[in-house]
Amino acid sequence: MNKYGIVVLNYLNYEDTIECLDTIRDQTFKDIPIVVVDNGSQNGSVPAIEKAITKYKNIFFIKSSTNLGFAKGNNLGINYLREQLDVDNIFLCNNDLVFSDSNYLEQLVSLKIPDDVGAIGTAIIGKQGFDQNPLSEKTSEKDLTELVNNYEHPDLKEKIKQMLYKNFGDQISKIKHMKKSKVIKNEETVVLSGKDYLHGSAILLTKNYFQKFPGLYPKTFLYGEEIILKVLFEKAGLKMLYVPELVINHKEDKSSALSFVNRANIVNKYRYEGNKIVLQVYGKSLSDIQADFSEVGE
Repeated sequence: MNKYGIVVLNYLNYEDTIECLDTIRDQTFKDIPIVVVDNGSQNGSVPAIEKAITKYKNIFFIKSSTNLGFAKGNNLGINYLREQLDVDNIFLCNNDLVFSDSNYLEQLVSLKIPDDVGAIGTAIIGKQGFDQNPLSEKTSEKDLTELVNNYEHPDLKEKIKQMLYKNFGDQISKIKHMKKSKVIKNEETVVLSGKDYLHGSAILLTKNYFQKFPGLYPKTFLYGEEIILKVLFEKAGLKMLYVPELVINHKEDKSSALSFVNRANIVNKYRYEGNKIVLQVYGKSLSDIQADFSEVGE
């Protein structure tokens, strides 16, 4: 029998975390353990969440003394669900998500999961009203190498100009893609291929994924996790499913805004570091990638 669990990662923004938990509590499907991980917040998040969860059942709170980043923070929750509660399908949930449809989880856990499917994503409606799923970007080794090289040689004005034009073009492409991604009722489930891959803010990792990997790839901090998942799926022969008839709402990036004053520079730095790690993963065999997971949860 498949068992399901949820991981909610908190960093600083406990108000959104508590609202997210409230909407989970209002779901029709209630037989699901929830692990909240506080990622080293130093702003009163821990006592606020501890007080809020007294009204919940089947919820567990893990407090990290330091900010482990997105992947390792989530892995703390993944490890707990798998090792302590024998859960084999885990929904990773950004703390700024709102479960507006009270039947969302009921429908999600009712989906039949083929043996080759490692992840399932649904429609994720952002604050502008567009579906953020699936992502569709250039993520080849060549594209990422170009981005890394441009970052490493900022003195080359022409390269900077090319990068700016490219980034502007990418943003226009994203907007065009988003405009085509308004939720279409009763649209059929899609197996993603090519450039498409699932958004990481709301993603169900299945038991098929955990038979290959024990968690998220642990060497990133803030960027690259979604692209690495795409690479891992390709190397492991797994597929991603997109189910647009299920809808969740995403308030977007408030915790990041709380975390960084000079956000643009910080994001560019982590994007650069993340892209370097993605390139390393591209060059590794499946067995070498699996060996890297010895760091999961540390």
